Amino acid sequence: MPTYDYKCDACGHTFERQQKMSDPPVKKCPECGKPVRRLIGAVAGFVKGGGGGSAPACDRSTPCCGRETPCDRRPCDTA
Repeated sequence: MPTYDYKCDACGHTFERQQKMSDPPVKKCPECGKPVRRLIGAVAGFVKGGGGGSAPACDRSTPCCGRETPCDRRPCDTA
């Protein structure tokens, strides 16, 4: 679930909310009740659900693991 940053221009309060991408944005500041705006960041933070990790998404057509060329097999052979 992504984490969104918000800021109130009236009182300067900043806060984060974990929301579904389909949820409407927060409209009121929890401190003063005035309108807030959602800040645009480089990357929205995601919180991964339970379960184990998955293998890297790599194949013969997709570079991964910091490589410039596609991987030959999974998991990536970085040696």
